[in-house]
Amino acid sequence: MDTKMSTSQTLTLDERRFLMKLARQAIEAAVAGKPMPPIPEGELTEALRRPADTFVTLNKFGELRGCIGSLGAGQPLYRSVIDSAQAAATRDPRFPPVTRAELPHIEVEISVLTPARPLTFSSLDELRKLLKPHVHGVIIQNGFRRALYLPQVWEHFEGRHDMVEAFLSSLSMKAGDWTGTLWRDPGTRYEVFEAECFSESDLEEDRPVAE
Repeated sequence: MDTKMSTSQTLTLDERRFLMKLARQAIEAAVAGKPMPPIPEGELTEALRRPADTFVTLNKFGELRGCIGSLGAGQPLYRSVIDSAQAAATRDPRFPPVTRAELPHIEVEISVLTPARPLTFSSLDELRKLLKPHVHGVIIQNGFRRALYLPQVWEHFEGRHDMVEAFLSSLSMKAGDWTGTLWRDPGTRYEVFEAECFSESDLEEDRPVAE
């Protein structure tokens, strides 16, 4: 299953390519310590100007190299992508900042999120039925503990005996609960969202072949 395309496309191919170009420019500028090049205002469509939360994921040789996003910032989509891209490259606390030498080996993936909405349920069995693997991104919160997984993270739990439990246990640990059981706590609140996700390699595949 292609988890990157688990939701319907709302951005045109040109809009996706524009955002990917901005993300790449933002990363290169941040790594070099330089300002962003001027943004061509005439190419900013209505969809690119609308408020949207985003995550930008950086991969290097198939391994995660950074992933940072914005939630509730209320920024225009294009600005959110710029900020998320620069943060992923330079401010992910799990990794050192990306270097210039790494740039040719970095692949960028953009996730445009739908607004998060609360998920209500009366039992863990009902929760399991409501969650849609590969479609739902999930946010859990319990007191000061909070964590988020994007929809494409489900793919890492394929083949598990209980994929939903494995996903939620891992998300609990990401929130700082090393027992992996926070998801079962009656005080844990859930939100879900969908995401339109695309990477540089996706856009290359979509590019028409020159005659």
